[in-house]
Amino acid sequence: MHMHFHKKSWWAAGAVALFLAGCSNLPSPPQALVRYDLGAAPALVAASAPSQPIALAQIQAPLQVEGSTGLRYRLAYADAQELRTYAQARWSLQPAQMVQQRLREHLSQGGRVVLSAQPGELPPLVHGRSVPVLSLSLEEFSQVFSSTRDSVGWVRIRATLVDSAPRGDVLLAQQVFEVRQPAGAANAAGGVQALSQAVDAVGGQLQQWLQQAVPAKP
Repeated sequence: MHMHFHKKSWWAAGAVALFLAGCSNLPSPPQALVRYDLGAAPALVAASAPSQPIALAQIQAPLQVEGSTGLRYRLAYADAQELRTYAQARWSLQPAQMVQQRLREHLSQGGRVVLSAQPGELPPLVHGRSVPVLSLSLEEFSQVFSSTRDSVGWVRIRATLVDSAPRGDVLLAQQVFEVRQPAGAANAAGGVQALSQAVDAVGGQLQQWLQQAVPAKP
C-alpha cells in the first residue's frame, strides 16, 4: 500500500516537472500586472522650410482586436503564425491609438500642420483648398522571438497619401515602412522598448517620405 502511493507521487512530480520544462520556452511574464506606453515623445525640431499641411485619417489596425490593450508576441522558432499575449503586461491605450499619436508628433516636425480627417466626411480646408489625406494601416505590432533569448520589436505600417478631387481621390504616393528593432531583454519590458524605438524609426522615415511626396510650395 505504501509502495503504490510512493509510485503515484513520483509520477505526479515527474509530470509537473515535464510541464514546467515545456513552459520554459515561453518568455517570463511579470509577476504583477504592468501597464506600458511608448515613453517620452521626440523633441520637435525647427522648420528648415515651410511644410504643407496634411490631414491624418484614423489609423487602421486589421490584426488588433477592437478595444484590446494586450502586448502581443510571436515565437518564430515554434509557431510564427500564432499571436500570443503576455498575461501580466498591458499597454496603457490601444496600440493603434498610441502609434497614431506618436506618428502625429513625428509628422508635426518642422512646424507642419497636421489636421484630422474624419471617416465619411470631406477633408478639412486650408485657405479654401483641401489638403492631402494620409491614411495609415498598422499591419504588424508585436515582439518576435527568434529564440528563447533573442527577439525584436516588429512594426510594419502601410502609408497611403491621396488628394481629394471632385471626381474621386487621386493617389499621390504609397509606401510600406517596416522596422525590426532588437530587444535588449527577452521579456515584456524589452519588447516595449524595442517597439517604441521601432515606431520612432518609422516616424522618421515617414516624415522624410512625406517631405518628398508633398513638397513645400513657395
